[in-house]
Amino acid sequence: MIDSFRKSIPRFKDVVLIVLGCLVTAFGLVAFLFPHNLAPGGVGGLALTINHFVPFLSIGTWMLILNLVLFALAFWLLGSHIGTGTLIGTFFLSFFVDLLSKYYAQPLTNDLILSVLYGGALSGIGLGLVFKGRATTGGTDIVGFIINKYTGISVGQSIFIADATVVTLMALVFRSTDVALLAIVSIFIGSAAVDMMQKGFIRERVFFIISDNYEQMLKEVDENLGRGATLLQSWGSYAGTERKALVVCVSQSETDEMERIIRRVDPKSFYIVVEGVRVVGEGFRSPSWV
Repeated sequence: MIDSFRKSIPRFKDVVLIVLGCLVTAFGLVAFLFPHNLAPGGVGGLALTINHFVPFLSIGTWMLILNLVLFALAFWLLGSHIGTGTLIGTFFLSFFVDLLSKYYAQPLTNDLILSVLYGGALSGIGLGLVFKGRATTGGTDIVGFIINKYTGISVGQSIFIADATVVTLMALVFRSTDVALLAIVSIFIGSAAVDMMQKGFIRERVFFIISDNYEQMLKEVDENLGRGATLLQSWGSYAGTERKALVVCVSQSETDEMERIIRRVDPKSFYIVVEGVRVVGEGFRSPSWV
């Protein structure tokens, strides 16, 4: 049990990412979304709605209370162990929401579109940092797992249902369809920002090339791009013959030159280009970067 507890303690680097992510997320919520009665669903939206009726407790305090209730439900219904990192994330997000609320009683901009864009992006970037710290901030993730267990609906769909329910409730409470529509936009922007933080800006391309002139192809790639390649044995089901396949990773700026090499060396070759979400190794990212 002690060993299990020790393993759940996040590394210092992870704690820094979690705290920084919570600060960025809280800034996006407090400075752009909450003043307009907007939130990207989840516990933040539910806390904003409850605060409308019970204002003597701050939004951050309601977020903490709701998350603690969800943690208790998760332990009771799922028998799951809440990681230490998630507990840290939950606490600091609530803390920073309350702290920043003292300095941002008014939104940074009165333009709703700008608020949705910046609020959604910042909250997503912040959550992405928290995820990189191997934690979450609780919220509708837990609801998603509970719905999934008792209904069989996928976790992703379950989380969407939970967020959509909160957004609908916000629209009813604040009597505005604009609130619901803008909140949905902020959810999509936040999701895109999380993906960007997880995957990074895609800068590499991976070429899968099947060519009879593979030796010349290897030579051209080495001489013109300074890149290595992996040679694989492949089997063509249509022709029923064995052929050589090359795998070449290049940067985004080298993509056009790579295609020129293929067309020049073997115009009849068959090749596929895919995005390299993360390419680690010599000539690309260092393993320590991941």
